[in-house]
Amino acid sequence: MAENRKAAAVADSVAASAPVATKSSTKSAPGLTWQRYFSKPGVSPYDEVVWEKRDAIIQDFKGKTIFEQKDVEVPSDWSVTATNIVASKYLHGQLGTPERETGVRQLVSRVAETIRDWGKKDGYFASDEDAAVFHDDLAHLLIQQKAAFNSPVWFNVGCDRLEPNSDDRTCRPSAVPWRRCRAVAPPPAR
Repeated sequence: MAENRKAAAVADSVAASAPVATKSSTKSAPGLTWQRYFSKPGVSPYDEVVWEKRDAIIQDFKGKTIFEQKDVEVPSDWSVTATNIVASKYLHGQLGTPERETGVRQLVSRVAETIRDWGKKDGYFASDEDAAVFHDDLAHLLIQQKAAFNSPVWFNVGCDRLEPNSDDRTCRPSAVPWRRCRAVAPPPAR
C-alpha cells in the first residue's frame, strides 16, 4: 500500500512538472529557422528556369479537341503531358476569362505564397527571412518538379487570393459548386 502511494506521488509530481501544451504556450515558441537548401540567396526561384508559352491541347482518340488553353506559361523543360495536366486540371479560373491563371508561375506563386503566409500568421517561422527562404525553397521544388502536392492542394490553396469569397482551407461541397472545387466529385449524370 505504501508503494502504491509512493508511485502515485511520483506520478503526480511528474504530471505537475510536465509542460502543458496550450494555444498560448505554442504561440510563444521561437518558430522555425530555415536554411537555404535548394534556392540561392538573391535569386528568385522563378528566374532559375527558362519560361516559354505553349498551347495546352488535349484530344480524344478521334482527334477531337476536348481541352485547349493557349499561351500557357511553363518552364521550357516541362513535358507536353505536364503542361496539359497543369492547364486542364490545376489552373484556377474560368477558361477564356481574364481571371484564369495563365501558367505555372501563377499557380506555384498562389500555392507557395499562401503556405508561407499561413506559416507567418500562425507563428511557424522565427523571422520574416526564414519565411522567405522557406517560400523560395518550396517554389524551387515545385517549379523544378522535384516535389509536388496532391490535387486538392493545387485545386484549393490560395484560391481566396483570386476569389475573396472562397474558402481555401477546406472544400465544402455544400458551399462551393463542384466545378469550382474539383476535389469533390461532380454530381451524378441524370
